[in-house]
Amino acid sequence: MTTVTIGTAIVSYIEPHPGQAVAFNHWYERDHFPATVTGGPGVFAGARFVATRACKAMRPPGTLFGDPARGSYLAVAWVLPGKQAEWEAWVAREMETLAAQGRLFPGRDHVHTAIYEWVADSGTVDAISALDRGYSGIIVAASEHAVPPLDVAVSVGLRLSRTVISQAEPPPHELVVGFCAGDPLTEFAALRPQLGACGFASPFLATIPGTDRYTDDL
Repeated sequence: MTTVTIGTAIVSYIEPHPGQAVAFNHWYERDHFPATVTGGPGVFAGARFVATRACKAMRPPGTLFGDPARGSYLAVAWVLPGKQAEWEAWVAREMETLAAQGRLFPGRDHVHTAIYEWVADSGTVDAISALDRGYSGIIVAASEHAVPPLDVAVSVGLRLSRTVISQAEPPPHELVVGFCAGDPLTEFAALRPQLGACGFASPFLATIPGTDRYTDDL
């Protein structure tokens, strides 16, 4: 039996402009994410997450991605091995079409959007299923040094391959995405000794598709 694996990950870390959270959430969920991320060749799973004020308050003062008070939304997609270049050629054409149709949204900043290579994964559920599992949220940790697996339901280790667009312009780093079976803030607190040395660490809650939940708590 053939087993599908993660080849690369598309990670978009975004901050809507003040007063634009609801409009951004509608646009990203109902247009941009399906039209330019998960609709592309080789993408087999994707999900969105949000950092509330309580999530941001737990972040250590690392500066890998700039001001820890910014960066409210995170989108993650898994790409099949060997498909990243095909996806990038496809999305370049799609972005030209969307721009011509006026379907871009200027009211947001790309804190950091990049392509990451899969390094390792561990946990009680296959990593390829983690984005579809309906976990309550995730913990993200990043460092210029190796980041060990997180003691959560599923831990996926990634290494920066290429920055797409970034205000932070971080140096080469590793990033771990940990999927939480329980409350992400509680699990983050338990892991705080491990996360304190990271250049970035934060809990995120899963967005609730079709709603504006959390847009008033950023």
